[in-house]
Amino acid sequence: MKKLNTVLTIAIALSAMTLAGALLIGCATTDPPVVKDGCAVDLKKVCQYTVDWSLEHGGLVAFSDGKQLDRQRMQNLSVRHLEIEVPFTHGSGTLLRCVVDSQTAHVTNAAFSSGGPQLNDADIEHLRQAGLCQ
Repeated sequence: MKKLNTVLTIAIALSAMTLAGALLIGCATTDPPVVKDGCAVDLKKVCQYTVDWSLEHGGLVAFSDGKQLDRQRMQNLSVRHLEIEVPFTHGSGTLLRCVVDSQTAHVTNAAFSSGGPQLNDADIEHLRQAGLCQ
């Protein structure tokens, strides 16, 4: 358990340093809405939807070791803003970079993870059915 706590602490610290560095140089901005097939998608809302869904259905996998966070574990983290990559599991598995306030589980920033696939037709259809198109 002590080893797990050390790994979690290191992962969270690295995430916090990455976020702090990004904020200092001004590149932690949300991508503009993605428009595809008449659906304008706000990635921050998609991240929030995905984080909420994950927390309600078994936990949010926030670390490379596969450990899951529930709301209680997230609130106990020593870092306030946690940057995580979240797969949008309702279609292509597109990876989203979500910055989550660990105390409230609210997404404060979002973008596509670099190098990953973007939303496909199945993703857009799911977002449309979920009411996430603007």
